Amino acid sequence: MTTTSKSTKKATAVNPEFVDTFSPLVLDSVERVADLQKKTLDSGAEQATEWIGSWKKAFSYFPVTPPAFLFDFAGQALQTAVETQKSAIDLMIEQSKSATVIAKVRCEAYSKIADGVTTNIHKSVERSVEAQKTILEFASEQNKAVCESTKKQFGGADGPAAAMVDRVQRGTHAVIEAQKSFLNIASQTFAAAKN
Repeated sequence: MTTTSKSTKKATAVNPEFVDTFSPLVLDSVERVADLQKKTLDSGAEQATEWIGSWKKAFSYFPVTPPAFLFDFAGQALQTAVETQKSAIDLMIEQSKSATVIAKVRCEAYSKIADGVTTNIHKSVERSVEAQKTILEFASEQNKAVCESTKKQFGGADGPAAAMVDRVQRGTHAVIEAQKSFLNIASQTFAAAKN
């Protein structure tokens, strides 16, 4: 038989400081990888340009040579491809920066929302406790009035009926006071959890 345990950890929203701490690290890593990719592209383009130049020179020794514009076209195509790749890398860097800004804004918004909801819940609980205490005070007053009225109907403060009414009044008063005490403890515990 497996046992399940409930976690006692509080669910908390990511705070903006977390995003502020890690965003520069993420952006720095993205920029370093992008720089490495650009250097690799430049190195590859340089090597390919050298190969094209060598082939162009080598074919000039043959009696029938391909037109030179083919080699020039290949060199231009290579440069265009490299520049396109570099533009895509720059776009990736810009998107990463935008994503970190969006993450920070969202984190701040979620944090504000969570704080607002928490504050509203605390206010709601406090109001509920106050309302219940007010109801208990009213019930206590009504209990006292009913018991006094009942004693008068039974002919005064002496006798077994009056004793029974006194017991009912004390018992009801004890229950109401216990309920008030419970509300006080619950609201203090809730207030402590808030802080």
